[in-house]
Parts: sequence; C-alpha cells; structure tokens
Amino acid sequence: MTLLDRFSTIFDKDRRRNRASAGALYASIVAAARHEHFYRVRGVPDTLDGRFELLALHIVLVCRRLAAEGPAGAATGQHLFDTMIEDLDVNLRELGVNDPSLGRRVKEMARAFYGRCGAYAAALDGRDRAALEGAVARNLYGTLDPAPANIAWAADYIEAAAGTLDRLSLPAVAAADFRFPEPGS
Repeated sequence: MTLLDRFSTIFDKDRRRNRASAGALYASIVAAARHEHFYRVRGVPDTLDGRFELLALHIVLVCRRLAAEGPAGAATGQHLFDTMIEDLDVNLRELGVNDPSLGRRVKEMARAFYGRCGAYAAALDGRDRAALEGAVARNLYGTLDPAPANIAWAADYIEAAAGTLDRLSLPAVAAADFRFPEPGS
C-alpha cells in the first residue's frame, strides 16, 4: 500500500464509514464465535486454533452471503476480511509472536481462511451434507476424534446460520442487524 493510499484511507469519509461498519459486523461475529456452548458442550478445542476455526466459520458464512449480492456485497466482505486480518495481527502481537514471523503467520491464517471458505461454501451451495460434515471434522475439530453427534450438530448449526443469512438483505447483514442461531438450543 502506497503512502497516498494510506492517506486516502485515513481521510476518505466513505472508507472510514465502511471500516466502522465492518468493525461492528466483526464484533458481532466474534461474539457469536466465542459462545461457550461450542467449547464446553460441543468439544471444539478452546485453543488459539479452535477459536480461529470458529471465527473463520462465522466470517465465511457472512462473506458467502455478502458475495451473493455482487460488487456491493463483495466490497463489504472485503472490509470484513480486512478487519479480521487486522485483528489477528493485533492478537498475535499481544501473544508475543515476533515481527519477523508475524507476516508469515498472518498469511498462513489468511490461506487457511480461504481454504475453509471454499470447503464450507461448496458444501452449502451444493447441499452436500457429507462434504459439510467432512469440513467440520477437519476444521473445527482438527486432530481430535469428535463424537459423530457433535459433527452432525455443527453441520445443523452451519446450515441454520446460512439459512438465516440467506433470508436477509445486504443492508441488514452489513449493519449486523441479525443474530446467529443460538448454539445451546
């Protein structure tokens, strides 16, 4: 990013408004991804990796919906993605990841996000329950051997969340004017 780009980001009112909107949307996604039910009841590891997986899952769901709106939705999705990357950078710094490896770690997380995006979106768009459950097992549970009931529950949750988002307008999604399904219900 050039110096001119940085100044235009700082002084452009529309960009500031878009970043603020993406920040509010991101905060609501983070709150949903941190629901204790995922960790305490459904066995998603309460680790840096487990928390990243739930964050990525929820952002994938929102970005999938935004992408269906064309260029306006894609722009909102990009602002959301940028907000996530900035937050991951800050969190890694707070955890003590040193500067030489920070860029590499963030790039790895971005690549992992895009992999999850492809897997979850393809399974949802193709209505392929087996592929969705496979993505859940690989990503949410990683190297664990999760109970089949937890995999099925997570796939149900993902389908319900995608259905909720699919029924919303772009302004409602962009303004975070929605709630993800309650995980404990």
